[in-house]
Amino acid sequence: MHEGSRTSPSDSVPIPERDRPEVSEPAEAERRATWFELFCDLVFVAAVGQITRRISSEPTLGSVAAAAALFVPLWWTWVLYAVRANRADRDVTSHRLLTMAGLVAVCGLAVFVGSVGTSDSADTGFALSYLGARLGVAALYALEARRDRRLVPLLRSFMTGSAFSALFWAGGALLAPAGAARYGIWAGGMAVDLAIPLLSGRRIARAPHHTEHLRERFGLFTIIVLGESVLGFTNGLIQARTAGSAMVTGAAAFALCACLWWSYFSASGTRPGAHAELAGNPRLLHIYVLGHLPVQLGLAVAGGAVGTAVVGSASRLTTALALCILGGVALFLLSTAAVRAAFTGVRDPVVLLRLAAALLIAGLVPWAGRAPVSAVLAGAALLLGLSVAAEAPGHRRRLEEAG
Repeated sequence: MHEGSRTSPSDSVPIPERDRPEVSEPAEAERRATWFELFCDLVFVAAVGQITRRISSEPTLGSVAAAAALFVPLWWTWVLYAVRANRADRDVTSHRLLTMAGLVAVCGLAVFVGSVGTSDSADTGFALSYLGARLGVAALYALEARRDRRLVPLLRSFMTGSAFSALFWAGGALLAPAGAARYGIWAGGMAVDLAIPLLSGRRIARAPHHTEHLRERFGLFTIIVLGESVLGFTNGLIQARTAGSAMVTGAAAFALCACLWWSYFSASGTRPGAHAELAGNPRLLHIYVLGHLPVQLGLAVAGGAVGTAVVGSASRLTTALALCILGGVALFLLSTAAVRAAFTGVRDPVVLLRLAAALLIAGLVPWAGRAPVSAVLAGAALLLGLSVAAEAPGHRRRLEEAG
């Protein structure tokens, strides 16, 4: 007999079911993103690409603000599907079919998000697609709540909040005129959506979730957004052809993207077991999830502007482009510092280093219009790289304490 299969006499004695302990940690440790979840992410890739394309095609402050606002419901839709799968996903045919039905609405988001603000039909299509995607999440929760009664209170909160939010989204699209009135109503609906988990803290705490899987999913979405940055500067190089200035700027843009990746994924908060507090603290869970909105928004805004900067590398950065790139990187640093501070305290050395790096990079904005584009991008990458190197001891210390 193989050594790994040996049994002792006590192993053969059946244990009454009522005396068997619940074993949740091994299941959580083994939970990983499924191939189907990765397929679902592809649909969101298309939608995120439309957001960054809006930024790169018209990098003015007004258009960037509109694109950033549209990123919020798209991001929240991804969060809803990711968190739902984290809590209750058996990866069976019924779940897959319902999820695919919801993803049809996400495809609608990708189709209409680039044209919101240009026509009533695009606005209506976007709002209805968003509501359809939310309906898909509700149907998935309802299906699983029949099997796991712990999800029933969560389902009720989600359905009640979604119905109230739908009044804003549908009313704004169908009744309000295009312009500030419509988008103000939509902003109210988005505020309701984001408030649902905050108002359902106890019900969320009682619902099951897998901490490591959740952190992996947010890391994967961060990769998606970073991928748009890489696509942005490579497309910029294609448009600029073989211009020497574009090649230098493209290299600096790559260095900036690499440092952004390093900054996020070298952090101890992305290592297994580093944020074990997420398993039992609803407040920290909310901070972690909602804190990723400005993290990934900053990456999206910077990534959308990088391609335009590479194409125009022979000239200087406009104020809007400088704010997009440098402001996006600074927002990323400030947000990751805030999320970490919730776990370690504001005096944590890594938190202070990121705050300092964010201020220094934001301080490049006034200088950006007088320096070559490549120098601005390289300067931001250098500051970010120095921050990564200086943070390493703090990350190791955090991992040791978590261990």
